[in-house]
Amino acid sequence: MIKKILVPVDGSEHAERALDSALDLAQKYSAEVLILTVVQYGPLPSEGSPQSINAYLEAIDDFHRKVLSDALEKVKKTIPGLKVSTKSDEGYPADKIIETANEDEFDLIVMGRRGRGHLRHTLLGSVSDRVADLSPCALFLIK
Repeated sequence: MIKKILVPVDGSEHAERALDSALDLAQKYSAEVLILTVVQYGPLPSEGSPQSINAYLEAIDDFHRKVLSDALEKVKKTIPGLKVSTKSDEGYPADKIIETANEDEFDLIVMGRRGRGHLRHTLLGSVSDRVADLSPCALFLIK
């Protein structure tokens, strides 16, 4: 039985489709949903003032807040009574997804097959591949 669904989001089309699928499942099984975004600060600009670096970091944080806000708004419009919460974390996305799934004993992770960082993931391996290898629960990947 599916009681708790974890949905990592990053603002990509794949994550948007994953959220749609997770909402369908949550409604069918009366499951609760946690929408997770993971902030991964890349290399800081090598040039620039502390103010410009702070602006860069703030822009990343703002983006992730908006991703969560948009996802939560969509849930409330689509399924008003659904039990949903949001969480933002910092670190390597795959590790934080797995850590969250472990700590909160999720039954299912629903996530996009590809996210925003295509080139980096081509070189280092995708987040979804790592989650698939290490997930403590069922994983539903959305293309």
